[in-house]
Amino acid sequence: MPPRTAARSALGICLTGIALAGSVGVSREVYAKPPAAKAAKQPIGVGGFSGPQAPKVRGKVLKLLRDSGSYEVTDVEDLKPGASAATYQQMAQGIGAEAIIVGTISSSANLTLGVYGANGARIEAIQVKGGTFPKLFKAIDNEVEIAIADPLERAHGGKSAAAAAAPAAAAAPAAAKAADDDEEEEPGAKAAPAAAATKAASSDDEEGLDEAASGGDESSASDTASASPTEPEKGLRPLELSLGLRGYNRNFKYTEPTWWDTNANPPRTLYPYSLALAPTIWLAGRFYPGALFGNGPLSHVGIMFRYELGFATTATYQSTPPPGSAANTSLQTDLKTKASEYQIGLRGRLPIGPHEIGIFGLYGNHSFVLAGDEDPNKGASAPYAVVPDVHYHYLRFGLDARFMFSKVMIGAHVAPRFLTAMPEIDKRGVWFPGATGSGLDLGATAGFQLLPWLMPSVGVDMVRYGFDFNNTPVTPTQTVVAGGATDTYLSGWIGATATFDFGGGATDGGVAVEARPSESEPEEAKEPEEPEEPKVKPKAAAKPKAEPKAEPKPKAEPKPKAKPKVEEEEEEEEEAAPPPKPKAKKPVETEPEEEEEDAIE
Repeated sequence: MPPRTAARSALGICLTGIALAGSVGVSREVYAKPPAAKAAKQPIGVGGFSGPQAPKVRGKVLKLLRDSGSYEVTDVEDLKPGASAATYQQMAQGIGAEAIIVGTISSSANLTLGVYGANGARIEAIQVKGGTFPKLFKAIDNEVEIAIADPLERAHGGKSAAAAAAPAAAAAPAAAKAADDDEEEEPGAKAAPAAAATKAASSDDEEGLDEAASGGDESSASDTASASPTEPEKGLRPLELSLGLRGYNRNFKYTEPTWWDTNANPPRTLYPYSLALAPTIWLAGRFYPGALFGNGPLSHVGIMFRYELGFATTATYQSTPPPGSAANTSLQTDLKTKASEYQIGLRGRLPIGPHEIGIFGLYGNHSFVLAGDEDPNKGASAPYAVVPDVHYHYLRFGLDARFMFSKVMIGAHVAPRFLTAMPEIDKRGVWFPGATGSGLDLGATAGFQLLPWLMPSVGVDMVRYGFDFNNTPVTPTQTVVAGGATDTYLSGWIGATATFDFGGGATDGGVAVEARPSESEPEEAKEPEEPEEPKVKPKAAAKPKAEPKAEPKPKAEPKPKAKPKVEEEEEEEEEAAPPPKPKAKKPVETEPEEEEEDAIE
């Protein structure tokens, strides 16, 4: 082989090796995948909880969400359940959260979690059925994270807009590098597709973010305002009913001076009255209409009522005149008792965890009638009756409290009674005209939570009225005079209270998810998924970006133009041509080859 041919062959082999090494390096550099970005935690806020054991239940849910590792949780305890959509939206924007979670616990240990989006509209209501608080805590550990994942994902928009921007951001450096490598030949050809792809991805991402923020509809603000009243959360215990039996005794006695029959010397003393024991049956209830539609302040204002009826009893009344009385015989009479009482008015409640404090104002009527002792013909020889019948009309204002310790309930109440009328007892010409009086009642109760909706209980009560009868006769014909009197009722009772929550059903200890979207929310639920379509578009736009990188094949053609000087070089040129196919990037390397050829020549 001639020296010149051998030199050219060696030079061709060297150039081929250099081209191959360069193409492999460039290929690895261009097609190397960027490191995967670490998934960001979804920002959410956890608002306040209301109901029995709210702090403990809220703390458990808060810890569960933080420990999951999927959420960036902000504590916004001041945001209470039942707030307006605008309040939820303002809070979400203030803390940069995609969702707000609040909770309501019923007296039957059921938890309702409300998930609200960044626009203030409720996405879903999740009900965790407990029955008892130990079962509720277990259900929270086992089910809440799974049940809440879907509504939070919808609040997130299916996939984060940042995830859509990631492929475009990762592809941008490769496009920029390719443009730098080839800027001497076609500086605008490769920069344009990269810029177009980046711009498309950016615009699509911005649209996705706008749709996620607005719920996919420009009218979402108005829809949000209408969503809250059309899909309210249930409140705390809308209805409570109590039924029981009572046993009571009564003591009616006068205060000095007391006398009748002014012609007697000394005047004769009035007889007191005592009833050892009598039964009644009673029904009481509390109804909070606002709790049927929400859990705001109005849900804690309700109607309170009570009705009690005494069983008809017959007793033989025998009274022995007290010492010093001129009467020398006892009075014996068969009497029938008729007793009843009703109350109706308003009550407000203040839940404090599992406990409750109430304030109330009622109108009531308390009657106690003795039938069989009246004799209008007695005249001045004896009182009109053994004791006066009473019909107390009163206004009752008071406080009550109920404290829960696990399943044990302890309660108490106190209320003064302001008498507005007392027919019969102030009857002119018969008893004590111009009489005035007032009353007081108080009591204590204890119960046990036998079932989530049923609590048997027992209690003791005392009701006492006091009167001022005026110790001077008002008219010359008045036959009885007394300084005053007291009318006291002591009782004990047994009963049960049933609570009606009107909530959704689920198995004991299970979770019931109840989604109640408004008319605008179906669109909001679908819109967050639409950004996935634009996210695919940037990938399709990025493919042409890679194709220009593989187009340097024509750039290797200058080599054949530099070597047609000798016909013997054709075979060597064919051998050197394949290396540029993977990535021919070094057209400038033809100059050293030409210089070598000139030097050899």
